[in-house]
Amino acid sequence: MEQDINSLCKDPLFQLNLAIWLTQPQPPDNVAIDPIFYRSGLSIYSIGPLLSLPPEVRINAFEKLDCQDKACPDLVLMNSERIKICLLECKASSFGIRSNTARQARTLLLMAGPIVSDILGLGRNWRNCGILCYLIGPNQSGQLEDTLQTLQREIKDNGFEPGYFGCIEISADESVITLEYSLEVKELLSLKIDSPLQIMKLEKDTDPRPLYFIPYDPNINQTAEEKEFSRRVLFERILEFFITDIGGADVPIKTYIKTEKFLNDATFGMYSIWDDDEAKKCLRKLVRTFLKKIEGTLKTPAKECMHYEIEDGYMVDIKDDNAKSEFLKQLQKIKPETMGVSERVQPSLFEYDDHD
Repeated sequence: MEQDINSLCKDPLFQLNLAIWLTQPQPPDNVAIDPIFYRSGLSIYSIGPLLSLPPEVRINAFEKLDCQDKACPDLVLMNSERIKICLLECKASSFGIRSNTARQARTLLLMAGPIVSDILGLGRNWRNCGILCYLIGPNQSGQLEDTLQTLQREIKDNGFEPGYFGCIEISADESVITLEYSLEVKELLSLKIDSPLQIMKLEKDTDPRPLYFIPYDPNINQTAEEKEFSRRVLFERILEFFITDIGGADVPIKTYIKTEKFLNDATFGMYSIWDDDEAKKCLRKLVRTFLKKIEGTLKTPAKECMHYEIEDGYMVDIKDDNAKSEFLKQLQKIKPETMGVSERVQPSLFEYDDHD
C-alpha cells in the first residue's frame, strides 16, 4: 500500500507513534527520529487513559459548559518531577467550537488545569503546569489555536481554571518530516530546540509505518484501507514472535499461547502501559481470531501440535525435533494478508480472555 507523505502527517496513528518515538532515547550516531521530548525530560506516563473530572467539578461544569464527564487523551507525558504534565491529542485537522470534538477539548482543557495531577492519581499539586497539546496535520494549527483560545476563555468566564494549550504541527516534503510549534509551546514543554525542527529524514520509497510501536489502534479514526494495513502489520509481528518463541524452545514443548505476551512484544512494551481497556480487549480478540485462523491453516502432522482448550486458550504441544521442524515450516508459509481476519470479531460462546 503506497502512502502519500502529506496524508501520513494527518494520520492520527502515525502521529501517535511519532509522539512515542519522540520520547525514546536513541544512540547519537544512529538517530532515526530526533527525540525532542526525551531530550526535554518528558517521558510517557500513560497511553490512552480514561480520565474523569472530579465530582465537584463535573457537577458545576455541566451546569455551565458543554463538556464531557470523561475524556481519553492519546498520551500523557510528564517530566521526572511530575510538574510538567502534557495531555497530548492526535488530530488530522482543526475543528470548530460547536463540534463534538470541541466538547472533548473543553473537558481536556479543564483536566489540564490545576486539578491535572489529582485526576491522574498523583495527589493535588498546585505547582504543576498542565498543557493540552495537539499534534496536528499541516496548515491546521492557526485555526485550531483560535478554537482553543475561545474555549479557554469560555471556561475562564464561567469560573473555572483551564490548563494551557498549544499545537505542534507536522509537515513533510519528499525528504524530511518537520515539527513546528510556537515559542509558548517551547517554553511550556521546556523544549530544547527552536521551531521549525527537522526530526525525521525520509528515504525514497520507504514506508515508515512498519516501525510503529503501536501498529493498530481500533479507536483511531482511519480509512478502511489504512485499518486493513495496520492490522496486517500487527498480525505479521504476532506471527514473527510466535515463530521465534517456538523456534527458540527446546523439545519437548508444551506451552500455552499468551496473547498478552505477544501483544506486548509486538508493541515493544507499549501494550503494558496502554490504559485503553476497550482497545486492548479488541486487540486480544483479534489475536485470538488470528490464532484460530492459523490453527485452521495448519495441515497434519503440524495441525496435531496446536489445539484449543476452553479454559486456557491455545496449547502448543510438540514432542520431538521432526514435529517442531514441520510446525515451524508451516508457520513460515502463512501470509497474514491472505487470512481474512476482520476487525469485527464476534465473541464465541466459551470465549476466554488470557488477560494476565
